[in-house]
Amino acid sequence: MVNLPPKLYTSHIYNGSHLESVPKGKTSVEFFIDYNCPFSGKIFRKLDGEIIPLLREKGILEKFEITLINVIQPWHHINSGTSHEVALAVANAYPDQFWKFSSVLFDNIESFYDTETYNLTRKQLYEKLIKLAVDNLNGVSAQKLWELVEIKPSADGKPSNSGNLLAKDVKYFTRYHRTIGVHVTPTVTVNGIVFNQIESSTDASKVVEILEAQL
Repeated sequence: MVNLPPKLYTSHIYNGSHLESVPKGKTSVEFFIDYNCPFSGKIFRKLDGEIIPLLREKGILEKFEITLINVIQPWHHINSGTSHEVALAVANAYPDQFWKFSSVLFDNIESFYDTETYNLTRKQLYEKLIKLAVDNLNGVSAQKLWELVEIKPSADGKPSNSGNLLAKDVKYFTRYHRTIGVHVTPTVTVNGIVFNQIESSTDASKVVEILEAQL
């Protein structure tokens, strides 16, 4: 069960770069995360460093479709929004590096906390985030990312509120998590159902046990 726009299959689904079409017959596991949420960081590191390796070790990783879902949390204001926008820019331009950039964002999470970004403009935050991508990813062009996040003047010179080229993706993810009632991060769903027993503090082996029981 894939709920993503097709263009995001390769970026947001684990090992999605190997997909040629929509996965069929797999158990869907979605991790709803915010890059300014330390608990999201905790569960992402556990997913990437422990849960996925354990599933692979048990020979059942390929039975799951593991997906990251972007959740912009309004109480973190533009530091959350800009982090997700640049991550989505990476997803669009360099889909095979989206998971790595998600890891980079969580490794640098404190640099984008409220106290550290209070005096920065939206454009200055983009600059910091794009530099983070260029410095930590392979062959990433700052110009290519800027083309996606830039707020361009309207053709007629009048005030415009249409956003940037990522507005459609941001609206999709926001509508999706609101539609299914996900408000806090992290949240984990299995086949579209919220599994509250999986939290950032849940031991990796317990998460694997819960997931295996859904097969």
